[in-house]
Amino acid sequence: MQSTYYTNTTKPTPSNGLQIRRVKRRDMEIVAQLVSSSADWYAKFVDAKDMDEHEVGEEWADVNYNRRDFYLGYEGNTPVGTISLQYFGEYAYLGYIYLDVKHVGQGYGKQLMQFGELQARQRGMKGMALIAHPEATWAKKAYLKYGFELTETSKHAVTSWNRGVLRPHYEEGFELYLYDFKQRPNTNLLKQYAKELASAL
Repeated sequence: MQSTYYTNTTKPTPSNGLQIRRVKRRDMEIVAQLVSSSADWYAKFVDAKDMDEHEVGEEWADVNYNRRDFYLGYEGNTPVGTISLQYFGEYAYLGYIYLDVKHVGQGYGKQLMQFGELQARQRGMKGMALIAHPEATWAKKAYLKYGFELTETSKHAVTSWNRGVLRPHYEEGFELYLYDFKQRPNTNLLKQYAKELASAL
């Protein structure tokens, strides 16, 4: 990871120090580095034609910055993870949930998903959606532990879900996971976020 990064508006999270910042275009180099840091892990099972979603650079940054809301998670001054959000109908789509490989297993992924959940709930979404490859066991374990449920496994079912909104994001073999807010009210999370956000104003 490079040692130069940029400070944007910081939003506190219910965590022990991780700060979530909205990404500006100049920050996309950091995001790209985080996404690419685990490309070797995915190369073992991801279809070769889809690796351009894992080995990313400037062209990818240009295209995706205008499509999604990107955020960076910082521990102190160190960027340790990223997440992107898009809103499709009643669901928030969580994409590019990536951590610097040196920081996997420290709870940062959970904190980024909590942040995504808050954004989605505040927008009145019904739930959250994401896709993951069945051999990305570290990611699947984190999503299931958080409360996501494996919903669809076939390409047709995944790409047809919610009027086909995931078709442009589909990678061969990836499966659909959903998180339903109605089944998980999680009012404590919202209260904690609201309190921390109010204290930061």
